[in-house]
Amino acid sequence: MSSRFGTRTVLSCMRNEGLFLLEWVAFYGALGFDNLVVITNDCTDGTDLMLDRMQEMGLVTHLRNNAYGAESPQIFGLRKAKEELPIVGEADWLLHVDSDEFLNIFHGDHEIDDLIEVAQDFDACAIAWRPFGDSGHKTWPGGTVLENFIRCDKKPFWNNAFHKALFQPRKFQGIHVHMPKHPLRPDARQCNAMGEEIDAAALYTAAHERHRGMDRAKLTWEGACLNHYTIKSEDLFLLKNDRGDGANQGGTKRYLNSTFHRRYNTNRRSDSSILRHMPEVSERMGEMRADPLLATLEQAAQIWWDNRRDRVLTPERIAQWTLPVEGADTSAKAA
Repeated sequence: MSSRFGTRTVLSCMRNEGLFLLEWVAFYGALGFDNLVVITNDCTDGTDLMLDRMQEMGLVTHLRNNAYGAESPQIFGLRKAKEELPIVGEADWLLHVDSDEFLNIFHGDHEIDDLIEVAQDFDACAIAWRPFGDSGHKTWPGGTVLENFIRCDKKPFWNNAFHKALFQPRKFQGIHVHMPKHPLRPDARQCNAMGEEIDAAALYTAAHERHRGMDRAKLTWEGACLNHYTIKSEDLFLLKNDRGDGANQGGTKRYLNSTFHRRYNTNRRSDSSILRHMPEVSERMGEMRADPLLATLEQAAQIWWDNRRDRVLTPERIAQWTLPVEGADTSAKAA
């Protein structure tokens, strides 16, 4: 798909996301991205095999990342993608998101070019997380993430104020989890999703994952936000302890009643605005499932997940991964 803004790439690191892969690919294809790039490591549910088939079908570019050594697989994979894939390092615009992050654009026709139109005079655009909770689901009901989880926070809060970035990768030395790093010039500029300039200091500091220097009045979900489905149902949330963390953080972050869980599982209001894309997303998913091999691989991922849930989520393990409400963890990092 040609664009006056050049090539637009979305990039994600994944492990064992076979249940949700088709929805993610269909959604970002519907937003108008030219290239969908997925980096995988150590998959056991067939996510990597699904992506191999999708690459054969011309839907994605798949990069295997199983030799990251002692480094965080996500950080290693992002560097590998920028160095090895021109559609990443030489893209005109790049968005790095996780598999549970869906870009919700409110400008124009709600497509990626409508956000670039606002951000085109900046090096990067910081897009705030909008945390979505479990919507009352104890177990995964099947279907799509977007349709099942519509309960979220009422407004952005500073203690939850993480962002991801849409940016011009050729203007930066590297990519970190939440933003590009080390601009190639000393006066890099970035904006929020409304096109308002915000402080760019975090872009120059490798360790910073938050825009602590920005004007809090410019923390907004207007223009665009990232619907962040990090909680989903309780069984999906708990099984992330079994899968592991791509950033190698560990700890009790993924425990029920942890600070992270209580902070992001608020369910204070409903927002279904992103469902405007569901007709096209459903159509694209149907086209992918019409491929016999891909459909079989997706079914195998479902069977793998069902078996894994039954084996891992025993009453004893659930109790182990649940903190007492009165003594709930207060140190888990919300990242």
